[in-house]
Amino acid sequence: MKTVNNRILWTVMMLAVVGTSRGANAQVVAPPQVANQGLASQWESAGWGGGGYYWATAFHPRKDGVIYMAGDVLGVYKTADHGRSWRIINNGLGNYAVYSLAVDRANPDTVYAASEGGLYKSSDTGEHWTLLPHTGREELRITGERGKSVRCIAVDPTNGNIVYAASPSGLIYKSIDGGQNWATVYGEKDSSGALRVQYGKNNGDYFGGLWLPLTVPAGLQTADAVGLGFAFQGDGTAPREAYLSLTTVSGALYRSKNLSAFFLDKVWRDVLLRGEDFAIDPEYAKQHPDAVKTLPATPEWGAVNRMDFACVGDLPNASSVIKLGRIFFGVTRTPDGKTANADKPILLTAREFSVDKTVRSYGNISVGAWESASISSVALAPKNSATVLAVSQGTGLLLSRDAGTTWTALKAPAKASAAAFDAVNADVIYAGFDNGGIGKSTDGGVTWTTATEGFAKDLTFKELVVSPTNSQDVYAIGAAGWGGFFYASHDGGKNWANASTLATDPKADPTLPGEGATATLSAVTNLAINPVNPQELFISANWRPCLSQDAGRTWTERVHGADISVITDVRFSEGRVYASAMDEGTLMSENDGGQWQQLWPLKWSQELSGHNWRLAITRQNGADRIISTVSPWDKYPPRTVLSEDGGKNFKIVTAGLPDYLIHPNTMWGVGHPRALAVDPRNPQIAYVGIDGDATDGKSGGGLFKSLDGGASWKQLPNQPGSRRMFYGLMVDPTDSQRIYWAALGDGGGVWRSENGGESWQHVFSDEGWPFNLMVARDGTAYCAGRALWRSSDHGATWKKLTNFSPGGNIMGLEEDPRDSKTLWISFDAGKGGVYKTGDGGATWKEMTGNLPYIYPQVLRFNPATNELWAGGVGLFKIKQ
Repeated sequence: MKTVNNRILWTVMMLAVVGTSRGANAQVVAPPQVANQGLASQWESAGWGGGGYYWATAFHPRKDGVIYMAGDVLGVYKTADHGRSWRIINNGLGNYAVYSLAVDRANPDTVYAASEGGLYKSSDTGEHWTLLPHTGREELRITGERGKSVRCIAVDPTNGNIVYAASPSGLIYKSIDGGQNWATVYGEKDSSGALRVQYGKNNGDYFGGLWLPLTVPAGLQTADAVGLGFAFQGDGTAPREAYLSLTTVSGALYRSKNLSAFFLDKVWRDVLLRGEDFAIDPEYAKQHPDAVKTLPATPEWGAVNRMDFACVGDLPNASSVIKLGRIFFGVTRTPDGKTANADKPILLTAREFSVDKTVRSYGNISVGAWESASISSVALAPKNSATVLAVSQGTGLLLSRDAGTTWTALKAPAKASAAAFDAVNADVIYAGFDNGGIGKSTDGGVTWTTATEGFAKDLTFKELVVSPTNSQDVYAIGAAGWGGFFYASHDGGKNWANASTLATDPKADPTLPGEGATATLSAVTNLAINPVNPQELFISANWRPCLSQDAGRTWTERVHGADISVITDVRFSEGRVYASAMDEGTLMSENDGGQWQQLWPLKWSQELSGHNWRLAITRQNGADRIISTVSPWDKYPPRTVLSEDGGKNFKIVTAGLPDYLIHPNTMWGVGHPRALAVDPRNPQIAYVGIDGDATDGKSGGGLFKSLDGGASWKQLPNQPGSRRMFYGLMVDPTDSQRIYWAALGDGGGVWRSENGGESWQHVFSDEGWPFNLMVARDGTAYCAGRALWRSSDHGATWKKLTNFSPGGNIMGLEEDPRDSKTLWISFDAGKGGVYKTGDGGATWKEMTGNLPYIYPQVLRFNPATNELWAGGVGLFKIKQ
């Protein structure tokens, strides 16, 4: 079993278009007043535990039974009963991707969480979090990052004000005031002074970019400028697409030609882009048709105030590294009077990266001036806190004996990926060597003895721990591919025993019941030992974190309440709740979310394990007919699953669907079947939407139709004007021939068919990125983009219902079928949140409350129980 990176891609990022627009068919209403927390807002968990990637764990230093755990998509969890039940503790946590945890033994209720957005600190056992100053990725980069951080924060056990932080940038920082200020104690700066940028292999996103404000050099006249450029060096590899976007003071947006070829050049050179290399950004042109009429076709150089440099491609699996030396304007006359010809202009510096490397970034990108490899872990000797050990993914083991003032690279027999001090003697060091066993040094790393027998092939050690009460007890975890391994030594590292199976808990974690009562560890990440009871160990891992209460001899899955599921849809039928999820499949609950049953896959399946996107449930012959859309992990094309008996039996359907992976014009680099709709009047007619264009003789994605209840599919011969889409697909319940499709990007907006998909009309273009659609029982259509829009005349005209935005797009959209004036919406970025109107959109009230994940993607209302369900990362419900 495995979970893949693009579950982190759940919130899709894109360049923001500056300004607002109003098209010919749009009506404007006065800005509604939004009441903060105007409604009862006590949400309760309704999901399950397990099935995702848990990256970090730590025991409370003194409270027996209290354990912290963290994951890549839903922040931090806490248990007070040795993992029998968990709850989410995200209050104040501004980034949900947490990859390392640390506790303060001197102040035992203090805990640190290293997230992708910076380092957070809590002084009340994680109940409230505060982001520590200057720790963000664009500043010091004291962050926890996937594949780069293991145990990256260490607190002095005798003085909680002293904190060490290992950075993915290759630096080690030290604070003497509890994280308020930091000093660099290890790391070497890139001597070139350039800004180093790595696109790809940082996370699961298929895009990445940097942006920065630009200040035109004082005195420069627009007429004297012929272009803008940068000093650039590539590494010989190129992303599929790379664009430089320029924003002007008026908000106009220009996009360059594809610059990916420049990445192939390994020689430093000055790249000057001229007017003919740019055009008005296509999306901006669509959003601002009136403004475009008066804009110059190419940028006015003196009016440029921002630049973005973004790439798109297979960035989860391929990377390209560039260096930027400076940004400049090409000019024929400088402010001090120097002149040159337009074909050989003077390059006038606007930003020198050797002086100022401040940039903003998003997506799959790593930005930094440091060339050293990531420092994944840092540890202090328990009885001599001035002795500090760090693990560098490049150098190996680093040791300081003077509290970080000086460092020595230890000459170990092989590259180390994990290390630990003896509990008493700081000269005794254990190290896990990649594919080379576990070494022990008794002289501070000068000489080593290594145990190599019994370890898995291709093993990378993740963490070592030594019992605080018995130095003979040493424990290790490692991973080989998706396999996880635990080893224990009770003779000081001479001999090691493997104990890598665990007892599953199907009530807490209903996924993959076909694995049986026991399972093997998967991709372990952290190993922690209970300082109150050293016989107790806890492992965070992919899918099934687990606890041992007998020094690692046996393991039990402990995940109840640690919801990490990325929910993509929720449906209700006859007292049952159905949910689909990325990675985990489709599940069903018969007691309103109290207990869940896996419908598919029952165990790992190459053809079925992967992302389930959308569900359609209809009652047929006294049973629930279920259609689910699926993207398998292992490079299998999209498919659907059909069950005629409520999930007891099911079959995979591929007939009529694409038989290959689609890439052009897709949201995440590959086409996914994220849209599904069934004709409310005739459940034999169903539609599936897959994003992606036709190319090279292949038919691509778009809209597919079934006339046999999902048993087979056929691509419609005529498609909407854009096949890039997310959730937006609906059949009008008042007219089965009327279909709505929400397209994204070029050709974006709402497309409508009045003849069952035979032809299409572009009926809404005021927004080019509508992620969701809804058609109410009376035929009223709703479009969710940056704002919520309503059409009461089948798309002929649209009325804007929201003039507020906490940030991002509206993703969740739901109506109370009993009252057409009651609507709920949720936002996917910024402050996020869930909002409700009871008067058809005239006024809104926020009801986010204690919702642990404030960016739900799915909202569903169950009139039978009067509950609103919110799914995104985690599944939650609230009474209405």
